[in-house]
Amino acid sequence: MYRVQKCDLDEEELEEIRMNTHFKRHEVITYRKFFVYHTTRDDELPPPDSEKTEGEKEKENGSDKGSDKGSDKAESENGGEKDEDKDKDKDKESSSKDKKEEKEKDTKSDKDSDASSESSGLSSDGSKGGKTAKVAPMNSQGLISFAAKGDFPMEITRHQFMNIKSIRMNPIGNRIALCFGFKPDEPNSTISYEDYMQRAADFNRPGNREIKLKLAFKIQDYNEDEKIDKTDLKTYYDAIARNGNMAVAVPKSIRNAVVTKVLQETSSDPKKKFLSFEDFQRVIGTTDFDTTLKLELNVQEKVKKKEK
Repeated sequence: MYRVQKCDLDEEELEEIRMNTHFKRHEVITYRKFFVYHTTRDDELPPPDSEKTEGEKEKENGSDKGSDKGSDKAESENGGEKDEDKDKDKDKESSSKDKKEEKEKDTKSDKDSDASSESSGLSSDGSKGGKTAKVAPMNSQGLISFAAKGDFPMEITRHQFMNIKSIRMNPIGNRIALCFGFKPDEPNSTISYEDYMQRAADFNRPGNREIKLKLAFKIQDYNEDEKIDKTDLKTYYDAIARNGNMAVAVPKSIRNAVVTKVLQETSSDPKKKFLSFEDFQRVIGTTDFDTTLKLELNVQEKVKKKEK
């Protein structure tokens, strides 16, 4: 399981988001941590035990070299000649010198590469501004380690959003994605971190009844004509019913009858063909929908290790 530590946003950014969303400071920090988690976990992050630091790699290389030295020494004691030992020492010195020169060349090459990326305005992963890194660096304990400002994503794709467990398991997840501003059926469409936080506040901030009412109406207005007609209600009802396996238990004829009855009893339209926003507000406004219409976005899942 991946865990996230610290926060890469500075105090000014935290305060700005807090004021815009009316979340508390610690809530903003939590949302930021999980935003990074959701935008870096698309099976691009390796399991923690396969992510080794440079220090660990050097130790392993050092142990391999020590093993080689021990083997050479044993061969020498078992009848190797002194001349051969001298030749080996010379070979080692020569090899060490060559490795040192190669290392210096690699270091110089890396510096030149970094300088080139910096001058072209690209981050190490080739993205502009260094704000759309796809994979967060991790330590050997599997902790995503926040580094300098700008090292982590400031946008989230529709695919990443739909992969959040609470959205993925929701029968109306596509409608929620639409409310967040993602383009329908475009996995790579994105929204900014600021927009993500604002929509999260719309759904989850207490005392937000009026905005939640508009969100609930939009979710059920499938054809987006600012009316909820019979087709909209049937589509919504079927989606909710399928999630509870009710679609099998409740015959289609009965479901259609329920939709017709809702329109007859609540619509202000003379022909009872649709619900206006005012109709919807009059009916839903008397319920406690605002306490139930919430999204659990700060969730984390176990990542299965890939089989070798």
